[in-house]
Amino acid sequence: MATHEVELKALMLASLDGDAASHRALLDRLSRRLRAYYKGKLAGIGRDATEAEDLVQEAVLAIHINDIPTIQRSR
Repeated sequence: MATHEVELKALMLASLDGDAASHRALLDRLSRRLRAYYKGKLAGIGRDATEAEDLVQEAVLAIHINDIPTIQRSR
């Protein structure tokens, strides 16, 4: 497992335990990674950074609201 994956997993587990600082850190790190990914992909098809930011916000909101409570610790 890559270093960033280990870090994200640790933050996710701490977040699931109710650690608010870890939850914020998790969403921040995910936002940065998603932003870089979307900007690169969208730039390749002539789209701007504003669209990338919209996608980042949608993804992070979905993770925050829907996915974190349902993640199993065994993963």
